[in-house]
Amino acid sequence: MRTLNFILAATAMATIVGCSSDEYVGANAPDVAKESAGAIGFGSNANRMLRATKNSGTTAEMLDGQFKVYGVKDAGSSQFADVFTDYVVWSANGATISNPDADWEYVGGTSVTYGEDATPLGAEQYIKYWDYSAANYHFVAGSPVANFTYALNAQGDIATATVTGLAGHIAANTGTAITTNPVYIADPVNVPKSAYQQDVNFQFTRQQSFVRVGVFETIPGYKITDIKFYTYDASDWSATAGSENIVLASKTADYFTGATAATATVTYDWTGATPTYTFAYTTGLTTAKNWYGGKMNSATFEMATSSTEPTVAKLYGADSDMGDNGYFTVIPSASALGAQPIFIKCDYTLTALDGSETIKVSGATAAIPATFALWKPNTTYTYLFKISDNTNGTTGTPGTDPEGLFPITFDAVVMAEADGNKEGIITTVSTPSITTYQAGSVVTAGIKYVANKPIYFTAQNDETGALNTLASTAGVGYVEVVKLAGAVSEADLQLAEPTGTNLATVGAAAATVGKFTLPAGQHASFTPDAAGYYAIKYQTAAAVGTTPAAYAYKVVHVE
Repeated sequence: MRTLNFILAATAMATIVGCSSDEYVGANAPDVAKESAGAIGFGSNANRMLRATKNSGTTAEMLDGQFKVYGVKDAGSSQFADVFTDYVVWSANGATISNPDADWEYVGGTSVTYGEDATPLGAEQYIKYWDYSAANYHFVAGSPVANFTYALNAQGDIATATVTGLAGHIAANTGTAITTNPVYIADPVNVPKSAYQQDVNFQFTRQQSFVRVGVFETIPGYKITDIKFYTYDASDWSATAGSENIVLASKTADYFTGATAATATVTYDWTGATPTYTFAYTTGLTTAKNWYGGKMNSATFEMATSSTEPTVAKLYGADSDMGDNGYFTVIPSASALGAQPIFIKCDYTLTALDGSETIKVSGATAAIPATFALWKPNTTYTYLFKISDNTNGTTGTPGTDPEGLFPITFDAVVMAEADGNKEGIITTVSTPSITTYQAGSVVTAGIKYVANKPIYFTAQNDETGALNTLASTAGVGYVEVVKLAGAVSEADLQLAEPTGTNLATVGAAAATVGKFTLPAGQHASFTPDAAGYYAIKYQTAAAVGTTPAAYAYKVVHVE
């Protein structure tokens, strides 16, 4: 008999192949079918994982080695009959009764347990067979098993699923971690009689997002010994920075969504050629303008100096809801609000490595473009903020003293007795946030850029999040990418202007940012052909008289 196999798929996972034969059952089945053990089976070459649902990995790992299936078949007269009634399917890590060549099982009695916590199966489950007297089957699935309750309509077809236990981090948490196991929903599957001898494919979609936010510094001769973040109030930034937790802020009300035990409804639509579902939260959500990442504890504070710092706490801080790699499970953004920029603003203290002094920097601000700030289901985000000596904070009084961290430089001059002139250089920095992105750049620790793949970038206003217009001709907004002779800081580049010492133009071109298309003239990309250091050069002010043009830089390390 032809076995019915389910192939499971989820984001970034290996293909899982089910076992099958050329046999079948039903009204027209040959006699050989009666002698076979052909069953509706679930096939997988993935090993069973050890503990709770993961953010990535094989299908079995991401689904925690289990899911719930509900399946019905066409019984004629517009009615459907149950086939799988809330059946649990689990990774058996070896040969099974239902499918000897795979490791997914659903056949067992009440004494059978599944999962790391040895959950009892609860009810007898039996082998199921294809029925050729039925015109078609409808199948739905979800994981974890305990989160799904399915309901039928008057015709006995699968109408809805109630999903419970949905959770997502939003507020700082130093107590007991909220339960945020990822919840997956499979696309509904309609199997017509013509496809009974083909594999049934379940495509699971994770309904939550995963976000981690890190901060690192690259200021030579200093270390950051204290940092605190601002929140955004009803209409403006808070008066002072007070949070030791990293804060992402939005100026749009209710932009961030959280939950500890929310409920949602899945509504299935079987009318089209390809069945679909809609997902809607019903209860248990909270909203806010501020989302809290990990805590940079002042008592034990030590900040990362690289975007690939392996110690999670140095780069991402700490929080009870944070995973081992710095990720938080979060509720996706409300699509009705549309994509809006999100911000980070902080004060920090620089302490000289020789212990000679400290410098307080206030109001350093950066923005994440709206393109990357709408958290979508089944998507993982990593945000890293680099604090360098090219900062837009001030070391004096905010709003009074100039913004920027200005290196103290020394120049040897000769006093000419004839005219008494003394030359000096003052570099003023007005820095937009420059955001870079490369597909596949996220690694376990942080972000790693590589050669021969495009790196995309935008420049934007730090306070409004509005993208700045980029230009290919001289003037405000002019942008180019330069390859550096070595490990050069943003401040070194400022001091090299306007001569451009040791800079070779690489070039820039308008492009599409990932899967998103930004307005023309507000984005660019470059493809580094070798490892090294590259600088994105953006003109912030035009030359006036003898005053040269001003530029902002972001240095990108390509490995």
